[in-house]
Amino acid sequence: MHDYLIIIDKINQKFEQFKLLVLQETEMVKELENFHLTPQQEIIMFYIIRNEPVIANDIANHFDISKSAVSQVVSKLEEMKMIFRQVNSINRRETLIYIGDKGQEFHQLLKKIDEMLVEKYYSKVSLTELKNVLDTLSKIVGTK
Repeated sequence: MHDYLIIIDKINQKFEQFKLLVLQETEMVKELENFHLTPQQEIIMFYIIRNEPVIANDIANHFDISKSAVSQVVSKLEEMKMIFRQVNSINRRETLIYIGDKGQEFHQLLKKIDEMLVEKYYSKVSLTELKNVLDTLSKIVGTK
C-alpha cells in the first residue's frame, strides 16, 4: 500500500507539472476561460461534443447524476448558446441536444489545443508509449 501511495504522489506531481506547462505554453488555454464554463458544464460539453446528438437521459446516466441536475446545466448551456435543443422527429417525446454556435467555437478551440499539444509534446513520445498510458488509465477507470 505504501509503495502505491509513493507512486501515486509522483504521478500527481507529473500531472500538475504538465498542467502548468500547458498553461504557460499557450494563450489558447487561457481563451477557454472566455467561455465562462463551470467544471461541470465543461465536462458535459465534452460529452456532448463526443456523442452529439444526445438526450438528457444519456447525460444523466453517463455521469450518474439526476435528470434535474442535467436539466439545470443544459438550460444554462442553452442560454449561453453552447448548445441547442430540438424535438426528435422520430420520437417526439425526446429532445435532442446539439452543439450550438458558441459550442462550435469551444470545440474548435479544443481541437487547436489538442493539435498544439500533439505537435509540441505528445509527438515526442512513441504511439506505443501513448497507447500504454491509455491502457493504464483505462484499467484504472474501469475499476469503478
